[in-house]
Amino acid sequence: MKMSIVIRRDLRISCGKAAAQAGHAAVECVLKAMDSGRWRRWLDQWLAEGQKKIVLAAENLEHLYELYKKAASLDLPAAVVVDAGLTEIPPGTPTALCVGPAPDELVDAVTGSLKLYR
Repeated sequence: MKMSIVIRRDLRISCGKAAAQAGHAAVECVLKAMDSGRWRRWLDQWLAEGQKKIVLAAENLEHLYELYKKAASLDLPAAVVVDAGLTEIPPGTPTALCVGPAPDELVDAVTGSLKLYR
């Protein structure tokens, strides 16, 4: 079980901002998973296994939403974070996507080809 968090590379945000957006994304997916039967079972298993997460990069906004649509088509927990605009970027800017927690092979079907976020 794992969770992939995808940050937009084109925004060129600071490491701290990226970490905050990753945190928001993870929380959103956990909250979604808590309210669904199958997803809840996946959440419980992910929690028991140590909460594996990976942070990856999307090239731009279009890429981020392509990944989101693929996750939705596979019926995976997924959430896009839209920034409030209080620090580095304008309000309403989509910054990150979370996919999971779900079985590794399902998450990899969406994010397996992405590179690590740097």
